[in-house]
Amino acid sequence: MNFFKTSRGSAIVETGLRREGRYREMVRRVFREEGMPQDLIYLAQAESAFQPQAVSKAGARGMWQFMSFAGRKYGLQKTWWVDERQDPEKATRAAARDLRDLYGQFGDWYLAMAAYNSGAGAVQHAIERTGYADFWELYHRNVLPKETQNYVPIILALTLISKDPGRYGIEFEREPALKADTVKPGQAIDLRLVAETIDTDLETLRSMNPELLRLVTPPDSEFVLRLPEGTAERFFAEIAAIPPEKWVSWRRHKVEQGETLSSIAKQYRVSPAEVADANELATGTSLEEGQKLIIPAASRSEASTGKLIRYRVRRTDTIATIADEFDVTTAELRKWNHLRADHVVRGTSLRIYPGGMTPAPPVSQRQAKAKDTPATSSTLIAQRSGGTKQNPPVMEARPASTVVHRVKAGETLWSIARAYQTTVEAIQAGNRYLFSRPLQVGDTLTILPTR
Repeated sequence: MNFFKTSRGSAIVETGLRREGRYREMVRRVFREEGMPQDLIYLAQAESAFQPQAVSKAGARGMWQFMSFAGRKYGLQKTWWVDERQDPEKATRAAARDLRDLYGQFGDWYLAMAAYNSGAGAVQHAIERTGYADFWELYHRNVLPKETQNYVPIILALTLISKDPGRYGIEFEREPALKADTVKPGQAIDLRLVAETIDTDLETLRSMNPELLRLVTPPDSEFVLRLPEGTAERFFAEIAAIPPEKWVSWRRHKVEQGETLSSIAKQYRVSPAEVADANELATGTSLEEGQKLIIPAASRSEASTGKLIRYRVRRTDTIATIADEFDVTTAELRKWNHLRADHVVRGTSLRIYPGGMTPAPPVSQRQAKAKDTPATSSTLIAQRSGGTKQNPPVMEARPASTVVHRVKAGETLWSIARAYQTTVEAIQAGNRYLFSRPLQVGDTLTILPTR
């Protein structure tokens, strides 16, 4: 209690209690449904200060800090797409059931709380050593881990302060409770497309769905996506204009004053005709401010890889999403543009080398190299795939110029697309399982002929 009345301690309490407002109603509802004491909510304050994406040095994750094995025990799944330890409601229910089981084992809430921190084995061992099934006896006999000895008093102090914060000089204003609409998209969809469809920002959407590890939702018909309250109907109405198979590659754009089909097409590296065709517009059509356009996916060719392009930052962009779009790292993006942080201002022009490569050598150098090294079909294949003449890609011929490629260590969808002068989207379309899991060594890919 004395520590939490210091300036440092009170700042910790205020931060946690402020954020608690976002999840308070949900946690209390889940605890009621599971028959749990309401004051156990302050374990989440001690564990993570109510941060769904908190990660400990040991690898525990989420608001309730589950390790992987404990999460799986209580039904929290981790896949390439999601980590349910970071889902506030699912993790809260798992924590309630974990604590209920610990109470059933020890018959005392203080011991259950201690076991939640150190593990049931450590508490059981301490009881067997001393013969006392009482937290305070174990505390005074110094038979529990130091962190656990502090853990229970911390939670009790936080509980007392939260009931009368003014008495302890704690001032804060709780964040409003999270209000959300829930939808089932039915299949994978890019969060950027969702954000553009309902006119919200990407970070809001990600904060409402902290369990998502990717910018794309899983291709699971039962996956539930949370949207800002009151936007579900609009989402379904507007997303209907885009074919479901394009939900991971197409975008939406809200026209701003002075924009034209040509200027918008340039932003997304597509032609004005493609934008016009996707929206059933004449090529020379003038646009109205606020009008929503569908933007088809841009095709990337090998010729553009590694060459400098200029990219103007859009409203929903972040350093991470831009890096993901051009298959580069955030570190490379910051280096090329002398950025010190991950924040980037809308409208900024960025230097980007797609694929994370350095600038291509001058034409004269490439021509000279070509003269020195006779190009055969096998050497060209090896160069494109990153292999050697003696070790070309493993592939089999298929009818109609279709090729089968067997994935080797170190290859990515981007590098394979470059090798065959196609796009990542085209490879995914021809190998639909890539929407449900990442590329793996040994996968057999069907490479469709380019049109």
